[in-house]
Amino acid sequence: MSSTETGSVSTDKTSSTAAVSRELQPRRSSQAARPTRSTQKNSQRGNPVWRALQLAEPMTPQGLLLSWKRRWKQAVLIGVPLALLAAVAAWVAVPAYYTAFALLKVASTEPRLVFKKAESEQSFETYRQTQMAMIQSRFVLNAALRQPGISELETIRTKTYPLEWLEDKITVGTYNSPEILKISLEGGNPEDITKIVNAVKDAYLDEVVLADRKQRITRLNELERIHSETEEKVRQKEQRVESLAKELGTGDSQALSIKHQMALEQISLLRREHARVRFELMRAQINEQSVGISGGDASSSVTPGLELGSVGASTAPQSQAAITANRITQLRSLIARYESQVVDQNHPTLLKYRDELKQLQAAAGEVVPSGTDGSTAAPGSRLDILKRQEKLLAEELEKYSDLVKNIGSSSFELELMKSEIDQISKVSDQVGSEMEAHRIELKSPTRITLMQVAEIPQVLDLGKKKKLTGAAGFGAIGFVFLAISLMEFHSRRITDPQDISQTLGLDLLGSLPAMPKPLIKFWEQPKESRMALWNNALIEAVDSTRSILLHDPNTDQRRVLMVASAAAQEGKTTFACQLAGSLARAGRKTVLVDFDLRRPRAHELLNVPLELGLSELLSEKLDVQTVLHSTAEPSLSVIPAGRVNEAALQSIARDGADWLFQELKKDFEFVIVDSSPILYVADGASVGRNVDGAIMVVRSHASRLPAVAVACERIEMLGIDLIGGVMVGVQSNLSGYGYSYDYHYGATSS
Repeated sequence: MSSTETGSVSTDKTSSTAAVSRELQPRRSSQAARPTRSTQKNSQRGNPVWRALQLAEPMTPQGLLLSWKRRWKQAVLIGVPLALLAAVAAWVAVPAYYTAFALLKVASTEPRLVFKKAESEQSFETYRQTQMAMIQSRFVLNAALRQPGISELETIRTKTYPLEWLEDKITVGTYNSPEILKISLEGGNPEDITKIVNAVKDAYLDEVVLADRKQRITRLNELERIHSETEEKVRQKEQRVESLAKELGTGDSQALSIKHQMALEQISLLRREHARVRFELMRAQINEQSVGISGGDASSSVTPGLELGSVGASTAPQSQAAITANRITQLRSLIARYESQVVDQNHPTLLKYRDELKQLQAAAGEVVPSGTDGSTAAPGSRLDILKRQEKLLAEELEKYSDLVKNIGSSSFELELMKSEIDQISKVSDQVGSEMEAHRIELKSPTRITLMQVAEIPQVLDLGKKKKLTGAAGFGAIGFVFLAISLMEFHSRRITDPQDISQTLGLDLLGSLPAMPKPLIKFWEQPKESRMALWNNALIEAVDSTRSILLHDPNTDQRRVLMVASAAAQEGKTTFACQLAGSLARAGRKTVLVDFDLRRPRAHELLNVPLELGLSELLSEKLDVQTVLHSTAEPSLSVIPAGRVNEAALQSIARDGADWLFQELKKDFEFVIVDSSPILYVADGASVGRNVDGAIMVVRSHASRLPAVAVACERIEMLGIDLIGGVMVGVQSNLSGYGYSYDYHYGATSS
């Protein structure tokens, strides 16, 4: 130890008593509440390293950043040269090419003059992506390669598979605006790549853009054909309707309904009249037969025959005249109704009614009722009239029956034809509207237009070369930084005092502040003041740990304390010396034994000679008093390590110098053992059999969590009471002493 540190150890700080008293009660209460490591050992089975890693903080960006900060110097020293090397390699390896490009403009909306086209609407982004894919399609690229002179270019001729090469090298993207497409190609021959780009551009405009316009013309022709066919169908249907209207005498549905009803009524009248005439005809035939019989029989009297003839002659003509008069009246009524409803006055039905009326009127002129002279018509003429009437009525009845059937079927066909005409007319109108809109919009400009043809480039394009070079450099340094951060993070260094208590399950006995950095900034105090401030803080921290140990109920059974660490350079020797000095300042007679024979440092910190130490004592069987060295503190003695030899190591391995501890406990209240690292040297395990307890020392940002966990597990397996842990090199704010510094604990020994 230096003279400054020795004076600090020998100086009794009375102010530490108040600080120890203030924090003693909270520490003792926390110790009682928190389970000890032995308790956790019983409750947690398995590998101690696994348990420690399970309890450790998971990987987070903050953890990686903290890991990088611990190794930032190494990361910079490795990453910067590697990044420069990667950048230079990328600059040399990546060639610079000429870039030829052509520009096309894609309208965000479909250009139109008046109407919207019938093509399905799609978003601009989808349309643009489709056109970009069409430019790079093999259909277009094949068309470009087939253009005159393209396949003879050196750039194309030297390629084994020109189409695959062009498909891989040609690029299509946006250029400063979503509506502008850029067709570009890189190469070493500027004239060739310019011709290839223009060929691809021309092939796209011919095979895709103009083809789309041709498809619209084809669509227009198809619409015209469909429109002509529908118009022809409408004309055929209308001609059929006109023919039916002529046959029926009218094309009006309501008039046809009235006509159908009148025909049904006429049929009913004709049937009744026909039945009556047939009955009269039968009577006339019977009368005629009766007259013939009476005239031929000589024995018959004349009077009955005359009476019969008289009756027949007088009553029959009168009845026939009435029938004829009624029929004439009906015909006149029918003719009048037809003339008022039918436009065509020469309609066949109307003409038939007129002819029948003339015949009946002529027949009525021949039937003369009984006159004043008493003459009568011959029975034969009346029978002929009835026969003629029966025949006419039968014909008329058949004619009206056919008319009713014809009106029913024709009216249904007429309505069906009208409905079909309406439907076809609507389709025809719609097709006609679409056709006219298509014809007009064919005059609108195309959605894709040429903005700029490819021109021969004059300057090499270094943009890609620079980007790849920068990416290689930054990627290399980023990879190094990330790799070092990951390696450092997975090393699981202990950075916070809470890791000792929460992760390792040890009682935290204290934390020692980090030593100030040697660099002096212009706003800071001189180095001597900073060191004095740190020295006072260090003494206060060690005195607090001492107070915890002295106030422990098991203090009487813990007179031999071993200060251990998992590995070297973790501050074990510094803490052992400071703890021994603190116990001595408290009036406890203490001796420090340096059992770290392979790398002794305690003699340097306490300013005593190395010779005549523990090695000589164990190998030469010297008296204990001969190896005891006094220090500036009257109550503190030191047994240095001495010159290590094989005999001393064998003695430690044999019984752990049990007799030495028995001797020392007779003369000293506390024996502080500075042991060797637990994980790498077996001396600590051998000596540990003779100690009453062990204190594990870890160094902030240096000790590894798995290693410390294994060391603690090994100490417990040896049956050593692990009292707790102490962290050295903790960055702390010493504002209570007037200043705050950024510390780094760099003066500790093993």
